[in-house]
Amino acid sequence: MRFREWNEIAELVGIAAIVASLVFVGMQMQQDRVHARAELGADSFSNLATLSLELTSDEFAPIFAKAIEEPGELTTGEKLQVNGYLEAYTYLILRDCYLKEREVFVECEIIVREYGSKFFGNRYAQSWWKLRNAADLTFMPGWVGAAITAIDPDSSIKLLDALQQKE
Repeated sequence: MRFREWNEIAELVGIAAIVASLVFVGMQMQQDRVHARAELGADSFSNLATLSLELTSDEFAPIFAKAIEEPGELTTGEKLQVNGYLEAYTYLILRDCYLKEREVFVECEIIVREYGSKFFGNRYAQSWWKLRNAADLTFMPGWVGAAITAIDPDSSIKLLDALQQKE
């Protein structure tokens, strides 16, 4: 073989190596995106679990129970604690809806529809939501407000009563 033929073979091998490396980089980027989405999902559900755990803490559970049963009896400090808790859940919704808007993470609807009654299934939280005017929050889809407003404001107390009857 002549030098020119070797040169052409070397160029083809070089082009094939470049194409193969680009394919590899593309596959790696796809895997990174899948991994990032999985991390975001785990992070959202971890935050939700943390909020749920806080709800059952010795310090906060009696305050939230009072918000469910006797919201008019809450002290200013207790209202601040419940408001902060509802704000944290609202920001979790906002974060997930923002990520859904950018097609990164799609669990926004699960966070609202499956867990919303746990946080907004009482009259105090429903009043807070209306006063909060969450529709003004950027990236908060309109259906979120409608879904939260549609939650039975007595669902928390009904659940607790049903659980007590089973004991």
